[in-house]
Amino acid sequence: MSWPIKQKLIFVTGKGGVGRTTIAASLGLAFAEQGENTLLVQWSFRDFISPLFGVAPAGHKQEALRENLSVMNFNPSEAMREYFVDHLNMKLLYTLVLQNQQVQKLLQSAPGLEELFFVGRLFWLAELAEEERNLKFDRIIVDAPATGHGAALFGIASTISAFEFSGPLVDETRRVSKLLADPQRTAIITVALPEELPVEETLEALPRYSKEPGHLPVALIANRSARLQSETLDTGQITLPEASGELASEYRALLADLHRRFTMEDRLHTESPVPVISVPDFMIEQPSLSGEGILHCVARNANFRQLIAASEKAIV
Repeated sequence: MSWPIKQKLIFVTGKGGVGRTTIAASLGLAFAEQGENTLLVQWSFRDFISPLFGVAPAGHKQEALRENLSVMNFNPSEAMREYFVDHLNMKLLYTLVLQNQQVQKLLQSAPGLEELFFVGRLFWLAELAEEERNLKFDRIIVDAPATGHGAALFGIASTISAFEFSGPLVDETRRVSKLLADPQRTAIITVALPEELPVEETLEALPRYSKEPGHLPVALIANRSARLQSETLDTGQITLPEASGELASEYRALLADLHRRFTMEDRLHTESPVPVISVPDFMIEQPSLSGEGILHCVARNANFRQLIAASEKAIV
């Protein structure tokens, strides 16, 4: 069975430290290698994706990583300038009012405003960039903030849209909300590790997607899979090497850890309401791999390729 992704806008979500960036970059690389022009989008204090490819960190403007693959790191201040100056043609308002230091402080402290500009930027990239700037992307993959902060991205547009306000910003917000809520145009992939806290948080978070943005993830990635490294754990066929003393204790601890991880991953497979795809721990299999080497291994792994095996071109 395969779970093809036909959506243009793809969010990669999950708890901090589960490998969202690796999965997002690998997914982008996989699409790029099959000829789709792909953009990776981050919102972080620095670009973590470019160094994986041996490239200097990118800023708010997209930079090429490989053929058909680019990356950008969202900057709220630059996004605000683009929105009011380039999109709404309100340069005077932006210069006289919005660039005022006190107004800037107020805007930065306003809850949800930066998230709103982030999803607004994604809407522009997905829906308007080709017409306004001749920038056409087949796929836009978002390395979303960690679960919690990331969840706010799906709720902020609908929350603001519910208020009886008017004006261009609110109109844009409603359009953004419709894009995120449309499962034909927006997909979510969530990532977890086979460890207790990530598994608990992931299984707890999955049903919430039904409310915001209104559709479940298309897949759950079990990253650094214990199941793939330890296929016999469930039948108890693994035996310890002959050892004594401290080495024997280390072996027992390792086996106990593998059993625990297998149990946690089994919970994902049995309790997740969405399809689960296990991706092996390539650092165990090939510990000398570079960052880009890991991305290539993930992107070309048979389990991971199920995500894009029969994928159609993005709906525009």
